[in-house]
Amino acid sequence: MLFVPGHKLDWMLKAPKYGPDALILDLEDSVGITEKPAARIAVTEAIKELRIKPVGLFVRLNAWRTGCLVDDLSAVVVEGLNGVMLSKTEGPEDVAALDLVLGELERSRGLPLGAIEVCPYPETAVAMYRLYDICMASQRIKRAGSATGPNPQGDGGRSLGLQFEDDDALEGVAFGAYSVLQARAAGIVHIEGAMCGQLDDLEMVRRFGKKSKRMGASFASAIHPSHIPIINEVYSPSQKEVDEAREIISALAEGIARGHAAIRYKSKLLDYANLRAAMDVIKKAEAAGIDVRDVPAVEIPAY
Repeated sequence: MLFVPGHKLDWMLKAPKYGPDALILDLEDSVGITEKPAARIAVTEAIKELRIKPVGLFVRLNAWRTGCLVDDLSAVVVEGLNGVMLSKTEGPEDVAALDLVLGELERSRGLPLGAIEVCPYPETAVAMYRLYDICMASQRIKRAGSATGPNPQGDGGRSLGLQFEDDDALEGVAFGAYSVLQARAAGIVHIEGAMCGQLDDLEMVRRFGKKSKRMGASFASAIHPSHIPIINEVYSPSQKEVDEAREIISALAEGIARGHAAIRYKSKLLDYANLRAAMDVIKKAEAAGIDVRDVPAVEIPAY
């Protein structure tokens, strides 16, 4: 997902050529207060122009209690809008209120009811603590969490009093793990990874992506087009991962056919849990357009 300032119409219109899965058209922090009315017009025009493109269209809204959110929604809830990001989500009541307003706008404008996704962004200690309740507040929420914790230089880090400056520091891992736990417990499977704030350090983008993926992230946002190929590479299964998954499935399929649901494979014990994990890799690869070749069909007990 590529962030694009909402007052830069030309940037928004050319952004799909860089290959993001989705655009985040920003009406919040990248737009000055006096520029917000014009930015709403530009974002709405961009949505109308880009809705025929194969790219998701999301808008980062200003927070509740800013006096801007209702005007944001009134402008951008049009055909082609796929989702909204709620900045500085304080609690489930913020999400519930947004859900109601979106529903009214969808009804009044003839849009599919409930189709616009909500992405909550908790940025205070209380909000991060309540992420599970926030995620449970609306069925519109499909993605949430922060796999490596808040940026120590951002609003979330400031709220927690984080002091470390090393971008690769381990201090944020505990906060990230707690965030992933809450989001997953609420049934959210799309967990966001760390976003790199360094425009030209592509190796840092890669490190952030790999660390986030290990912590359970499935996607990340970018602030520069040059980050997109690296993010796509990191979050897509590698050919090695696909080959390993296919071999595991094949080995277990043979074992199950002989009546053995637990088998020895390369000095490891494999069972249905490994089979489920391998199938997840294959599904992600297929979604990314990767050729997985012949994968045996295996009946997996529900879990």
